[in-house]
Amino acid sequence: MSGLVTYTELLDRVERLTGGGEFDEAASALVALRRSGGAAGVDGMRPLLDLAAGLPAAQLTALLQALLRHRRDDRGWHVDSVIGALCPLLPGELPPDLVAELLTFAEDSSYDIPVMTLAKLVALHLRHAPLPPAVLATMERRKRESLWLRELAATAAARSVR
Repeated sequence: MSGLVTYTELLDRVERLTGGGEFDEAASALVALRRSGGAAGVDGMRPLLDLAAGLPAAQLTALLQALLRHRRDDRGWHVDSVIGALCPLLPGELPPDLVAELLTFAEDSSYDIPVMTLAKLVALHLRHAPLPPAVLATMERRKRESLWLRELAATAAARSVR
């Protein structure tokens, strides 16, 4: 893409790329959208979230996996804010490796994912393995935000001791 690109054109590009299964390119376009400042604030993020909410669960999951891959090379807040904004839209069931990667994101990101999303990820992770100490520390830090997270943190700590 050359020249100036509008916010709407970037959104359309993300939609085309995602629909075509080009998730890595779609992830890069989403980060470019965020970096351009077009997705600033609640009003700017709304079209992006509407687009993501309309994706089938498999496409949304693949897009998030692509964003996490993108983050390995670009650890800026632009990437973190897009991942964090999309996390609450994830389907109820996720592959264990994706859950683990999202928990790592929650632990080392500059973006605090919503507490209920964190709780969902912890509950999914506990089905397969105890929580890593760094994630337990993140839960400790965030548990003031939710009684449910406090209860889940106690359960996770008890399972980690076993």
